Amino acid sequence: MRVWSLLVLFVVLVSFGCGSKSKESLYAEGVKQLKGHNASAAVVFFKSALEKDGNYIDARFQLGKAFVDLGKLDQAEKEFSKVLKQDPSRDEATLELAKVLNLLGKGDEAGRLADQYLAKHPGSSEGLEAKGMALADSKQYEKAEELLRQAVAAAPQRHQAKFALASFYISLGRSADARALLDQVMQADPRNVQALMAIGIVERLAGAPDRAIAAYRKILQIDKDNSQAEYRLGLVLLEKGEIDKVDGMADGLMRRFPKRGEGYRLKGIVSFQRKKYADAIASLQNSIKFAPTVEAYNYLGLCYFNKGDLESALSQFRLILDRIPSSRQARLMIGQILLSQKRVDDAITEIKRVLAQDEHNAMAHNLLGSAYMQQGLFDEGMREFTQATKLDPKLVPAHLKKGAYFFSRGQQLAGESELETAVHAAPDVLSTRLLLASYYLRQGKRDRTLALLQSGLNGSRGDAPLYNAIAQVQFLGGQNEDGVKSLEQAKRVDPSFAGSYRNLATYYAARGDYGRAANEFGVLLQKDPRNVSALLSLGGLSEIRGKDEEAVGYYQKAVDIGSPEAFLVLASYYQKKGSTEKALKVLDNAAKAAPRSLAPLEAKAKLLLGAKKFKEALKTLDEVELINQEQGVALKISAYVAMRNSGEAVNQARRMISKSPTSAKGHVVLATVYDGFRQADAALSEAKVAVATDPKNVEARLLLGHFQEQRKDYAGALASYQDALKLQPDSAPALFARASLWDNTGKKREAVNGYRAVLERVPTFVPALNNLAYLYADGYGNRTEALRLALDAFRSAQGDPRIMDTLGYALLKNGRRDEAVKILEKAATVLPNEPSVQYHLGLAYREAGNRPKAVQALQKSASAGGSDGQAARALLTSMK
Repeated sequence: MRVWSLLVLFVVLVSFGCGSKSKESLYAEGVKQLKGHNASAAVVFFKSALEKDGNYIDARFQLGKAFVDLGKLDQAEKEFSKVLKQDPSRDEATLELAKVLNLLGKGDEAGRLADQYLAKHPGSSEGLEAKGMALADSKQYEKAEELLRQAVAAAPQRHQAKFALASFYISLGRSADARALLDQVMQADPRNVQALMAIGIVERLAGAPDRAIAAYRKILQIDKDNSQAEYRLGLVLLEKGEIDKVDGMADGLMRRFPKRGEGYRLKGIVSFQRKKYADAIASLQNSIKFAPTVEAYNYLGLCYFNKGDLESALSQFRLILDRIPSSRQARLMIGQILLSQKRVDDAITEIKRVLAQDEHNAMAHNLLGSAYMQQGLFDEGMREFTQATKLDPKLVPAHLKKGAYFFSRGQQLAGESELETAVHAAPDVLSTRLLLASYYLRQGKRDRTLALLQSGLNGSRGDAPLYNAIAQVQFLGGQNEDGVKSLEQAKRVDPSFAGSYRNLATYYAARGDYGRAANEFGVLLQKDPRNVSALLSLGGLSEIRGKDEEAVGYYQKAVDIGSPEAFLVLASYYQKKGSTEKALKVLDNAAKAAPRSLAPLEAKAKLLLGAKKFKEALKTLDEVELINQEQGVALKISAYVAMRNSGEAVNQARRMISKSPTSAKGHVVLATVYDGFRQADAALSEAKVAVATDPKNVEARLLLGHFQEQRKDYAGALASYQDALKLQPDSAPALFARASLWDNTGKKREAVNGYRAVLERVPTFVPALNNLAYLYADGYGNRTEALRLALDAFRSAQGDPRIMDTLGYALLKNGRRDEAVKILEKAATVLPNEPSVQYHLGLAYREAGNRPKAVQALQKSASAGGSDGQAARALLTSMK
């Protein structure tokens, strides 16, 4: 009680002291505290000054800087924004706000403010630095590096620009480049604490803990009260296993600096390592009280997760995302928690957002594989597990790591032995068993795969994923009745397992039994009325069956749930029906539901361009540009091409080139502009310039190959595609381009293998699904599998008439002529002059016994020419 009274007395005395001072003296004291690295005290003085005068703009500006020092970036953003509302011409506030927005991961907003600052202060090192960091946040790495280098060159003695460039290099894993910059700073200023701190981070990331320790100890020799350096030193020692020593360091920090967060945070991390989660939570909460940091929220979330308090854990990681929306680690933990809560669809959404940022994230692929398995999606899960172990074999236990090591060197038998050891050591670990099953299946050992999966059954609800996997293996072996029985058994052991219904529905749909397929999705919806995937699938089935009102009903229900995908599907449906206004209304609603989402705005712009409403389209693209400047400009150029405004399209592309002369991007855009205006020579020439400007740019090489292929320079095109694959062996677009070239030049077997390689890398790559389905339907594979692939492509791109054409052709080849006619008629309404669509429609009419309509469609195809037109003429001759 006595301690509490003394604290109250202290607060009263401080408040009284502040109240008796003028706003100017409070401001001066705040600046003094801020310079003395006591940001907490500075905040008190600046706030007191503002209480006396809410329009005291200097105090508000310094308050923002104090919040930055404390890591309270949200509050800093608010204060700098208020300063700019009071005085929009205050350039230093514009710059500081841009820096804060960069730290918050709001690169687009930061970039716009940096542009404003540079317009008034061209060539400013600080402005170039802010713009460079904004571009880095937007993944425009080439431009970012260029501007950060310019920032260093603009003020060689300004160390902060070098720190920013070093930070950029660290984020890309370029430790040697970062260290070289920091060494330059140290040569000029051997006692530069900020450089030493950065060196500690670089050495720690490079796996050199002793050199990191030396850097932090040198800081403490220069400034014994640098609690941040002592905290970082503690973290490195903790990684070396010196937990007792670090515990003592944490106690010392808390004793010497009771109002700083580092000691409490370090104590919390020590307690976490000792699995004393309650103690860790208390310490971490104390640290957040004095200095909220992402690191503290992260460990606090992990503590709650390990205690089983999933909702509290979720809250901590969402707090991190509020501060840094681009944090992949926080999003992955949210995905993991949602999986633990059986909220699988939500988990998949979060994990896919990570992969959209970083497609090489092994942990994300691993989690996505687990999520798919929980849904019963055997093939998708297997592909994700395989991709995860390709990217990082260390993800799995030691014996699995060895297995992946052996596999990577072609020693399959040794790898198989390690995987078998893993299964025997932990028979209940589903992912391990499924990983080995995937390996057996790729080796063609179907019986062994079945035996392995069946041996994991134990009569519990957890058998449902295994029964789904067994069914998929049985279907692949042509044991269709057994596959259906396995899925029915999966439904019995766990009636709530959604994957069983989805897989049965897919099986029935691929065989044209749409009624039973719809029934499976209907049962699933009874159990889970908000299952968006089931609603969209039912809508697609209804479309195929010609039940348009029913289709709209399902799509609308998915929209009402708030699914972003559902808005796009419904808009696409209205577009196919020629109801442009309805489609636009749906897209407007989608944009309101997700204001910073690009997809509905891009779809709206394309729809408006198709309707020749060019002014409205450009206005929509202005909105796109506000969210993503580069994408908005690129789409505007496409709009000018559609408007046949060659001058403006070329000018915009040349502006892109002048802004980033060392980047291939502008040249790629200009080449596509020339191509759009049928200037083939200029397009090819510009593509060559793009490759010469940046020889490591995969997109430029693919575009060059495309133009070479158009000119029937097949050898040159193949060489360009192979060069792209040397740069990026896993590039799905490059793999697809090569497979498509083989397809177009009659090498169908090579094309089949090429498309399969694409789908191993990206199972949902729609062009590869579509083309492989077409080849299978044409006799280069299993025709039932062709229908399954075509349905997968249709589900992903229901509005694409070319996908509908392939689906119709696959239906026809599977004896489903009535369904084929319906889907091909829809494709023909969107692409009335496409010879392949008319040819397939003519085939379907002929099979359905409608000779007049068959002749009409075939004549239309024949008049258009091309290979399909030739086939149509031959068929017409035979019919006569």
